[in-house]
Amino acid sequence: MENRTYELTMLYDFFGELLTDTQREYFEYYYSDDLSLGEISELTGVSRQGVRGVLRRAEELLRGYEARTGVVRRFTELDGKIDALRAQTRKLMELTDGEANELAGRIYDGLDDLKG
Repeated sequence: MENRTYELTMLYDFFGELLTDTQREYFEYYYSDDLSLGEISELTGVSRQGVRGVLRRAEELLRGYEARTGVVRRFTELDGKIDALRAQTRKLMELTDGEANELAGRIYDGLDDLKG
């Protein structure tokens, strides 16, 4: 469940604004607020099955957006490459001094900025 939740919340971070207000609301109740289908049903006055249907459709849409665009996959790959470059730059900073060390520090800072 944890990997599925991580995947869906990542997709939601990128594509959530493309969902309807109701889909966003139910998604946030379920994945962010950790409410059960029954609890969401009580809050919204919609049957448990209705809530599940809205969530299932939102999940399908999010996965479909990713399948067509690959944005999250590319982001994840880029994030991993930045981490690798930061580790290599840190190692370079340990091995150098003077101007080379300062340059490596600026590169590290630049990579850190890319990470956000």
